[in-house]
Amino acid sequence: MKTKLFILVLLLLALGAGFYFVPKYMQARADGDSVAAEPIPPVFVTTAAEGLVYDSVDAIGTAFSNEFVDVSSNVTEVLREIRFQDGQSVKKGDLIVVLEQREQQAQLDASRARMEQDKRELARLEGLLADKAVPRQDYDARLTMLEVTEQEVAEAEARVAYRNIYAPFDGVLGVRLISPGALVQPGDLITTLDDINPIKLDFTVPSTYLSALKPGVEIEAVADALDNRVFRGRIESMNTRIDPVTRSVLVRAILPNDDHVLKPGLLLKVTLIKNERTSLILPEETLLQRQNDHFVLVVGDDNLVEQRKVQVNARRPGKVEITEGVKAGERVIVRGINRVREGQMVEVAETWPPLKGWEAEAR
Repeated sequence: MKTKLFILVLLLLALGAGFYFVPKYMQARADGDSVAAEPIPPVFVTTAAEGLVYDSVDAIGTAFSNEFVDVSSNVTEVLREIRFQDGQSVKKGDLIVVLEQREQQAQLDASRARMEQDKRELARLEGLLADKAVPRQDYDARLTMLEVTEQEVAEAEARVAYRNIYAPFDGVLGVRLISPGALVQPGDLITTLDDINPIKLDFTVPSTYLSALKPGVEIEAVADALDNRVFRGRIESMNTRIDPVTRSVLVRAILPNDDHVLKPGLLLKVTLIKNERTSLILPEETLLQRQNDHFVLVVGDDNLVEQRKVQVNARRPGKVEITEGVKAGERVIVRGINRVREGQMVEVAETWPPLKGWEAEAR
């Protein structure tokens, strides 16, 4: 009896073990249908690629014209002609404003006529003096009169020149602030003239970065007012003094501005570039962080997922520099990270193009 009971227990255990080890997808449902196999999750991947990266120091800067001047008059006079349009580009020496000068021009013409008369009279006296037909003092007196007349001509020319305003350098004129016929006084602003190609960018940097500051170091400047457009330039000079209150130094950079899109007074976010190098770049969303460690999920040629610990260095918005853990050309999961685990087979639904380096942001 005991032997039969023991055999029955063994049979029951064997049957229970058989049902336990049947795969899940083979187990019978209550309605008699079999359960489908576990689906393969789709993922989005990107290809790891190398690009130019660099370390940076951030600051806030203000744009200034390379050269600038307020166009005004040196004398009190009526404005007769305006020979420019708002925003017009001019060359050095171009006539842009004419003040009333008819009286001064008449005085200049009269002085020139006297000068020509004195020259003719002096030439006549030279011939007579050679023949000793006139005393020496008459010749010297006429020579003195000519020199005085020449000074009068120079003075009259200066008075006329004060009433012609020329561009002192190449640049772009601003908005006209006065109309013909108005009485202009010294200091009254007629318009502005700015040389904005290239443009200067002044910003302050903490003195702790003084060793990285030298002429020729590259910088990036981002203008929020210009849809976050990025401009690249170089440091031109640094101030000779450090501010004793803020412990910062004034730095001046030069930015190319061929299209004149940068305007004086514009606020820009400056990034000081140093330690340029080529390194591996991945999207920031590929990272899995656990305490102080970072991991990524790599998809192999057999579409199996492998978890890798990586070393992260520099960062940019949406981008990270990877120095260890991944090789160029490997596929890394970007989307679908939370649906997969290491060793699982996945389906690559889409492959995103590799990210470019930091320098691509300046284009």
